[in-house]
Amino acid sequence: MHFYSEVETEIGRFRIACSPKGITMISLAEGSRIAFEAAYRARLGVQAQRGEIPGNYKSAVIEAAAGREYSAVPIDLAGLSEFQLKVLKALRRVPRGKVCTYAELALKAGRPGAARAIGNAMARNPVPLLIPCHRVVPSSGGIGNFGLGIWRKRELLNREAARIGGQSLVSPWKG
Repeated sequence: MHFYSEVETEIGRFRIACSPKGITMISLAEGSRIAFEAAYRARLGVQAQRGEIPGNYKSAVIEAAAGREYSAVPIDLAGLSEFQLKVLKALRRVPRGKVCTYAELALKAGRPGAARAIGNAMARNPVPLLIPCHRVVPSSGGIGNFGLGIWRKRELLNREAARIGGQSLVSPWKG
């Protein structure tokens, strides 16, 4: 069975879905549950039902959203392409408090010159926060985009004490 539940974090309310193999999807709980269930079904071909998920899954998301270390939890990336899996595997090696550019991640994923494709893979990351796409920034400077909102990306990087271009970020908490 595939289930999902909601959890309140320091940066907003999230829906967390899981299969018997691990966490499959994390998204903001701002949209309707019907839309979330439809997106889940479109990606994985199965229906997720509202219900209880393991407490350690919720704890991992709460801690990651706070910018803190968290205990490893299983992640189920079924339904992703081989390229997406390779990119997300490389991304998981970017340590807390550090950033890399899209070009650097492309190189680490074995696809030098594929920075734009890396950006697309980041946009489709089904498990943000736990697979830290917020740690990827453009080579041209700045922090770039983030599917959960730029203010959340800035906040996560601040909480992790990440520096970009040798400077810490100023947090415009929700501002």
